Amino acid sequence: MSILYIIQKEAVVSKTYEAFTVTSKQEDGSWKKQSVPAQTVEEVVLMGNPQVTGDAFTYALELGMPIHYLSDYGKYLGSALPGYSRNGKLRLAQYAVYHNSERRLELVKAIVTAKIHNQHTVLYRHKLGENSLKSRKKLVEEQTTLDGVRGVEGLAAKEYFACWDALLKEPWSFPGRNRRPPTDPVNSLLSFAYGLLRVQVTAGVHITGLDPYIGYLHEVHHGQPAMVLDLMEEFRPLVADSLVLSVLNNREIQPEDFTESLGAFRLSDNGRKKFLQAFERKMNDEFKHPVFEYRCSYRRAIELQARLLSRHLQEEVVYQPLILR
Repeated sequence: MSILYIIQKEAVVSKTYEAFTVTSKQEDGSWKKQSVPAQTVEEVVLMGNPQVTGDAFTYALELGMPIHYLSDYGKYLGSALPGYSRNGKLRLAQYAVYHNSERRLELVKAIVTAKIHNQHTVLYRHKLGENSLKSRKKLVEEQTTLDGVRGVEGLAAKEYFACWDALLKEPWSFPGRNRRPPTDPVNSLLSFAYGLLRVQVTAGVHITGLDPYIGYLHEVHHGQPAMVLDLMEEFRPLVADSLVLSVLNNREIQPEDFTESLGAFRLSDNGRKKFLQAFERKMNDEFKHPVFEYRCSYRRAIELQARLLSRHLQEEVVYQPLILR
């Protein structure tokens, strides 16, 4: 099974019998049709403003296939998801933990500690093992409030990204994290990678039946998928950050792969294709899962972590975020 990425603005996705037909405009102005058997597709990701016909849209949902939308800059916009899980007991347990200040605090500490650990791992792998993040992990444990933990998480993130300029090879530089829209190529790639990661985590949360809008680290706000954002945290350094550093330092992505408009940077169509290929390789990378002790891909690990979190909520088994060394 694969993910069908549609990145051309004028592309049209339609349905022909049991296949999707993708019609895209070529450089010479002609139109090209490509047939994609529906049974080979697991998810559809639309970037920019391609069109999906009603038949194709409903057919995807009937097959249990989510459709995700990203902006031109790779920012996650939303998803059309198949029918929700009927696991009402899980949702009740999820809401109960939200209102249990002690259990919620312990879970948030675990999430933030894992994120900081994985950020340290990224720096260590790039020979910057001497940094302040180890002490930040200890500081998380000392906190007695959610805001205190969030404060340490923010401090660690600032110190982590302050090291990024030293991680990058020429001609790349990193002035600091910025977004909405990203004002340099590195931030553009980070935003795109986080958008793609959010697609995968959204699918994992949906499959397990968790309520995407009730989280613990991230506050519950109208329209904010707090649970999705919570589960993303342990994967940000391992998947998105590591991928961005890799494609830049290995010169898979070049300066000419970006376009700039009014101070905002985004990937060209060719750059997007290369980055999506790299993202798929990353998601299919396998490692030994520290809890289950068998090899799995990052894509599979996202679902496994969602299931571990679900078990914690219902059975009070200690949640173990994904930590790699």
